[in-house]
Amino acid sequence: MENTMRQTAGECCLVCEETSIRGIHICGRFICHDCERKVIETDTNHENYQYYLEKLRKLRLSRLA
Repeated sequence: MENTMRQTAGECCLVCEETSIRGIHICGRFICHDCERKVIETDTNHENYQYYLEKLRKLRLSRLA
C-alpha cells in the first residue's frame, strides 16, 4: 500500500524540490525524470553543471547519515 500512495502523491525531487511521480531513486533519494535528463545532458563546461554537482552532493551526505 505504501508504494501505491507514493506513486499517487509523488515525491520531492532532490534537485528541483518539486513533487513528481516519475523519476529514479539513488541512495534512497528521489530525482525526478526531468532533472535526471538535465543532469545527464548537461555538459561539464555549462554554467549549470556546478549547480547539479551541489545538489547531487546531498546523495553522499544522506548516505553517511
